Order: sequence, then C-alpha cells, then structure tokens
Amino acid sequence: MACQKAHFEMQILDLSNKISNLKSLKPSTYIDNLFQQLMSTCLPTDTNIEVEKLCPKVQNIRTNLINLRSEDIGYSEQHYSTVFGSLEENPLHHLDLCPYYTNYLKLSKVEFDLLMLHTSHVPTKIVFVASGVLPFTSIILDMSHLPNTTFENFDIDPQANSLASQLVSRDTNLSSFNISRLFYN
Repeated sequence: MACQKAHFEMQILDLSNKISNLKSLKPSTYIDNLFQQLMSTCLPTDTNIEVEKLCPKVQNIRTNLINLRSEDIGYSEQHYSTVFGSLEENPLHHLDLCPYYTNYLKLSKVEFDLLMLHTSHVPTKIVFVASGVLPFTSIILDMSHLPNTTFENFDIDPQANSLASQLVSRDTNLSSFNISRLFYN
C-alpha cells in the first residue's frame, strides 16, 4: 500500500508540474492528454488510496489540480460548443468529436440511474441551473434516457445561453428542450 501511495503521489506531482507550467489551458491535444492522464490517475477503481491520508503538499496540489481541471472544462466546453455550432449539419450528431464525450455518456447514465432510484415516476420536467455553453448532461438525458421530459436550462451568462441555444435549436428531436436566461432582481 505504501508503495502504491508513493507511486500515486509521484504521478500527481509530475502531472501537477506539467499542468501548472502550461501557458494556457485552452484545448489542444497535449492538454487533453494531460487531463486524461490526470483522470486515469485519480479515478482508478482498484486502489484504496485515502485522499485525507496523503501528505499535506499532495492534498494542496490535488486541490489546485481540481481547480485547474474546472477551468480546463470551461475552456473545452466553450471551444467545442463553438466548433459544434459552426457545423453545417446538425451539431448534435457530432458530439463525439469532444474528447470527453464518453465521460458525459457515463455520467449521464449514472445521473439517470440515481434519479430513477429516488423517484417512482419518470419526471416530466427537469431544470439545470448553470448549464453552460455545452449542456451535455441534459442533451444526453433527453436523447438517450428521457425523450418525453422537458428540460429547462438556465445560465446567468448570455453568451452561454446563446451558444447552447444554437446547438439544440437545430435538432428537431429536442423540441422539449429550453435554454433560458436566469435573471436576478
């Protein structure tokens, strides 16, 4: 176990060094590969590494990497939403161009299973707050699991709403899909 923990810590330190020294987190093959390595390192199912027992330095690095990953996801979703929106044909037929698409498929399946575990009926309406420029989860839930459910997607960012609306408006099967702006008074 100690050897496994030391190897994990070395991998985290190496990835942290590479990611922290990047000039930008904007999508590229190299950056996508680094974050895929990070995900593969941090999400193995056959380890028993307890995060709270890692040394404080590695815990701080882990927290920093989580924040960098969140920033990277924002850049990636912005980039791929723009790419999808520029396609001539239905952009939703090309979601697999995004390197994280299979992760979203898995996540959406988990969310659907959890939802169905806690309700006795299929919901008629689901609301997503802060759905962003690329509302993958609600799109996948609509397309794969809940085709008769109305989805309301809210985001405070007008550009996010505009890009997301452009994506879903070109697909006639998503007629129950709504992107809205959340106003604060």
